[in-house]
Amino acid sequence: MTDTIDFFSINVEQTDWLSNRQVLMDIRHTVFVEEQQVPESEELDEHDPEAMHWVAWGEGNQAMATARLVGNKIGRMAVLQEYRDKGVGSSLMRAIITYAINSGIDTLVLDAQKHALPFYEGLGFSVTGPEFMDAGIPHLPMACDVGRYAKRTMEPAMPDISEELRKRIKVDSADDFARYALEIAHSAKRDIRIFSERLDPLLYDSEAFCDGIMKLATRHPYADVQLLVRDTGKLVNQFHHLVELFMRLTSRIQLRKLNPERETLHTEFMVGDEDMVLYNQEQDGYKGYFYRYAPMEARRLNLDFDSLWNSSEPDPAIRRLHI
Repeated sequence: MTDTIDFFSINVEQTDWLSNRQVLMDIRHTVFVEEQQVPESEELDEHDPEAMHWVAWGEGNQAMATARLVGNKIGRMAVLQEYRDKGVGSSLMRAIITYAINSGIDTLVLDAQKHALPFYEGLGFSVTGPEFMDAGIPHLPMACDVGRYAKRTMEPAMPDISEELRKRIKVDSADDFARYALEIAHSAKRDIRIFSERLDPLLYDSEAFCDGIMKLATRHPYADVQLLVRDTGKLVNQFHHLVELFMRLTSRIQLRKLNPERETLHTEFMVGDEDMVLYNQEQDGYKGYFYRYAPMEARRLNLDFDSLWNSSEPDPAIRRLHI
């Protein structure tokens, strides 16, 4: 494939003013003050210290773009000129939209520079008011109903799901686990969560499995693939197809190391689209079950996953990897 996303590394990081103030200021000064001639006194304001900020990083930890969120309003969206038209801006926006969905924010608003209307419309934003001038630049107010994506998961189950799809399938070998993991990877339409000891290569380190993950991550603008790993040591020191894919699609696939202080009875599981479940009950073996349709079981595991995820962080050693 020649899709830019396969070859251009983009890692979007959520941050704050205290942690990355100089990086944020440098990008915004270059774009707004130097390039667009916005008065420097108008570029910084009182909202920055309390705002949520994002930075898009490229190869060699090169900062490429930034944006912020104040309440439900996106602002200060800035992409350095040499990184435009490479998917950096859309990756940044997807990260903010995902944050809004997970945080229960129903509507995102922004003031778009007029020339950027097609970009924001492609992400689901619509014009909500008349044109106005800001710092000498024509803008239009826009909004996006992101709540509709979160509400989708609360819809009742289809009444005509067959008993065959609801059946619990016994799984007791690595080959079977790999086969059902592959089925989820190629069947999921939007969400995949994997909680794993070490991203077992027998299950997740195949080109066929990663091809399914890549198609999911790049097909849907709000696709969400989350990998939560207890022991990341071998992922740093050994080649792994799924980790390589994560490094290429860091704006669409997230990987975190489990907080060692968090205790959990889970050993290994994979959930797809809040209804498919693959669960391994053994720490050092392969014994568990697979459901093609089990929304209550999937929801229970996703709640546990989210709790563990929110107390975990990206592993700096993996972030430093280069393909």
